[in-house]
Amino acid sequence: MPGSDIAIGWVKDGTAHLTDRYAEAQAQPPVDESQDWELVSGNENGTHTVLRFNRKLTTCDVKDRVINADTMRVLWAWHDDDPEDESGPAYHGANRGVRSTVLLSNNIAPDNFKETNYTTVDLLMNNVSVPAYQDTTYWCQVFELPELASKHHIIKFEPIISPGNEGVVHHLIIYTCTKNRSVTFLPHEHPGHECRTPNMPRDWYLCLGGSMLAAWGIGAEPMAYPAHVGYPVGDADSSRYVLLEQHYDNPQLVSGIRDSSGLRLTLTPELRDHDLGVFEVGMPPIKHHVIPPHAEEFKSAGFCNPNCLNAFLEELGEPIHIIGLELHSHLLAVKMSARLIHNGKEIEIARDDNYDFNLQFFRMLKEEVTVYPGDTLVTECTYRSTHKDKVTYGGPGTPNEMCQSYIIYYPQFNLTFCESLPNLFDTTHFAGVQRFEYDFSSGEMKITAPERLVNMSFEAVMEAVPWTDQKAREFSKRLLGSPFPHHTHCVSNFRTAVDTSALETDVPFPRGTKPVPENVCSRRTTSGQATTRVPGLAPATLVCMVALVLAI
Repeated sequence: MPGSDIAIGWVKDGTAHLTDRYAEAQAQPPVDESQDWELVSGNENGTHTVLRFNRKLTTCDVKDRVINADTMRVLWAWHDDDPEDESGPAYHGANRGVRSTVLLSNNIAPDNFKETNYTTVDLLMNNVSVPAYQDTTYWCQVFELPELASKHHIIKFEPIISPGNEGVVHHLIIYTCTKNRSVTFLPHEHPGHECRTPNMPRDWYLCLGGSMLAAWGIGAEPMAYPAHVGYPVGDADSSRYVLLEQHYDNPQLVSGIRDSSGLRLTLTPELRDHDLGVFEVGMPPIKHHVIPPHAEEFKSAGFCNPNCLNAFLEELGEPIHIIGLELHSHLLAVKMSARLIHNGKEIEIARDDNYDFNLQFFRMLKEEVTVYPGDTLVTECTYRSTHKDKVTYGGPGTPNEMCQSYIIYYPQFNLTFCESLPNLFDTTHFAGVQRFEYDFSSGEMKITAPERLVNMSFEAVMEAVPWTDQKAREFSKRLLGSPFPHHTHCVSNFRTAVDTSALETDVPFPRGTKPVPENVCSRRTTSGQATTRVPGLAPATLVCMVALVLAI
């Protein structure tokens, strides 16, 4: 596995062995000249070999991967026999496994909360028949929360996935419904419906525009909030109704899948100091978000219009504090980041240079980030489409793309979505379009010039570009560096008096001064070896730890 950082160890005749290695080819990995892994202990019994070892997160050895807060692909493998000598083992064969994880997670242990008076509420789908005629289905269901005598805080949520459907249930979001508006077709009356389709009950749309109560994605563990925040329910301003929107991913079009998955909420009347909220920053999931084929690294980014953010902060009367976020994109994404621009300077909130679509989770921050009036929030995505021959478009389906951050913060205000999209003239002009008419009701454009492109669809025009990696780089640079203003969009929940329609002005893509990253390896190492760079974890790189198990 070229690019892997590997530790190989075993216990033989009561003695533990460990070697630091790396892979340059699909062959026996050579021994690293700098042995940075330190063996702590090793033992074995009739069934297991156990090795404990450690090293510095950053060794400044170009053969070692930096261990940071990125997603790491950890592989393990074993052989039934000990190696004959220190030269190394035989090939492990089929004895292997892999998973994506974050080794340096700041998330809280799920049951680490001090409250003793709490209850749980399960919001589960009712034996949904997952369609076999489409790869992506968003299914909606309205639920009624139990009647509460007083305000409560949600302090934890955890997934409950139907056995066997772990790869089908991709993510879900719970929205609060509109207060003092009747909701028809409750769970005992309605089996649920495909979201945002003509026959979905109309009053359910009042829920899809509400606040996000919780969001969970594939691969994520149970989520517990820090001790000073909780999501409010049961107060005078809250509706008892919520809507669960669940994304089913069925790329193989398997028939006969039935699902009753959902979330378990933990509620307590022991109120915490602050009401928590969730809102989204990024790009709207529509087809005008274009990712060209054949691109090694294509960048897209969406931001929150400061006019929109300022209005809701002014309504709140104080700044908000970000405590965590989920970076969300789809199959082509290899890197993601979220940043804040404050007083002209860019502050990185979170990033993942090794993004994995199959590990969607909230990252809790080591230090809270405060957002003041005048600040801008940005979500950036980097895509790799070298294996694609056609354009990939933004959209809700798994084969489409997204670029969003779901931000957890306090105190709660009334903003739900805050997004932007590159100017459509920039996008289409790159493909040769000179003039077009846009139908806002349908989202379609009618090209009127030049003559050779008249009557062609938006998709046909974008597909006609002779895409190469260089062409994709030029396109990305054009969109993110253009003087033309980006289209912006913000959505409030039902509690606000802010008129968002007056805030959705088109503004240029925001830029700030980026800090120069510290080069911790610019000095000499303890061994005296001069170093010049810290190796990053490339998107295709694997962090591989291999342990050999004694034959029984």
